[in-house]
Amino acid sequence: MNKEVLIDDPKRYVESFVKEHDIKVIKLGAVDIDGLWRGKRLSAQYFVEAAYSAGTNICNILFGWDIEDASISDLTFTGWHTGYPDVNLRPDLSTLRTVPGEPGVASVICDIYQPDGSLLPISPRQVLQRVVERSNNLGYAPICAYEFEFYLFEGTARELSRRSWRDLEPISTGNHTYSVYRDTGSDHVIGLIRDRLADQGVFIEASNSEHGAGQFEVNIHYGDALRAADSALVLKNTVKEIAAQHGLTASFMAKVNKNHAGSSGHVHQSLVSEAGGEALFANPGNPAELSELGMAYLAGLVSGTRDLTAIYLPTINSYKRVEGGQWAGSSSTWGLDNRTVAIRSIPSAGPAARVENRVAGADANPYLVLAANIASGLSGIEQKLTPPPAVIGNAYEKDTDASLRLPNSLEPATEVFAESALAKEYFGEEFVRHYAETRRWEVRQFHTAVTDWEVARYLEHI
Repeated sequence: MNKEVLIDDPKRYVESFVKEHDIKVIKLGAVDIDGLWRGKRLSAQYFVEAAYSAGTNICNILFGWDIEDASISDLTFTGWHTGYPDVNLRPDLSTLRTVPGEPGVASVICDIYQPDGSLLPISPRQVLQRVVERSNNLGYAPICAYEFEFYLFEGTARELSRRSWRDLEPISTGNHTYSVYRDTGSDHVIGLIRDRLADQGVFIEASNSEHGAGQFEVNIHYGDALRAADSALVLKNTVKEIAAQHGLTASFMAKVNKNHAGSSGHVHQSLVSEAGGEALFANPGNPAELSELGMAYLAGLVSGTRDLTAIYLPTINSYKRVEGGQWAGSSSTWGLDNRTVAIRSIPSAGPAARVENRVAGADANPYLVLAANIASGLSGIEQKLTPPPAVIGNAYEKDTDASLRLPNSLEPATEVFAESALAKEYFGEEFVRHYAETRRWEVRQFHTAVTDWEVARYLEHI
């Protein structure tokens, strides 16, 4: 997907696309707060006649329910008090693609408009677009690349649900990280994922078995920020679809089992000049350190990590992944090619110079994660920040330092985010309020749940 594609005659472009590929159905949707792709299937005829331009309406419950489609009470944006009116899903035609493995089917990612014709400010894609626009106005174009980890389990979602999601059986046994031999045994699935993503314009540079049994990592080729987020959305959707077709269930949950490795969503990022594409983090004079601009951006990332933890770690489960040295950033720290810190500096004399945020989990919304990273980095540049001393060695030892430790659960992280001047400035107060309201709901749902741990611990003895 490429926002730089210019379509002079949208109607003719759509007509030609539908005819050339014999399209019968368009899968059309937008990303919600939790990062799920929600939408409709439209007939190609309706899409060509009207929806390609005018879009299609959908109930704004899209931003009024949780990940299980339960209506969230006490939302300001919508609810029974508003009557749940419509919003408009309007296609970004630069994302229109055929769907591999589904003859006659295409897909397109949408932006969300309000009834008055303005973009919906709480839409994650719009939040990212606003942050990117601010960066562009400063003369910088953000370049990003996602690394995702996920698990594949034997059995369809329906089969696992019947077992109450217990006794999960991964498609491979034991930990065999980077095993070329083991990867051969799973490439009938992972290879198909790579191929189908490539057919949709999402290039996977590398894939490998990861540290958990049945866990895999895929690395997406870098691109501009919006393309990177769109690619992440397509990747997650494609992985889940292909898994289902093979009788498997894919999960990007942050921590599936306390004894298994967590799943991360690390983000590599840099800036290039908006005018000429010059790599602005490169430092030919001192390749062992980022450029002055790169260090200011890094300083902003470190400074903003605590404020934006609720974006990087959006669920109750997210915090299990970063607890106790789990190859995930858990403190406001940085280091040179250090995988125990939150922000890993990867300097270079050339365009490979970049930083990596290791806090975010695979469960986080990619649009919001990229918006949070870029906003933090820009704040470092705009405020001319300098980073604290780099961590040498094990950053997990810093977790005991209250000034560096990130919030250790969703509840305090949400309250920090709700009061964050950084978040309000770059995302807008309306989004900050709405996101905080949805996270408080998530916390309440957990507080009222009776867990297996509680039953096993207390039922007999009390």
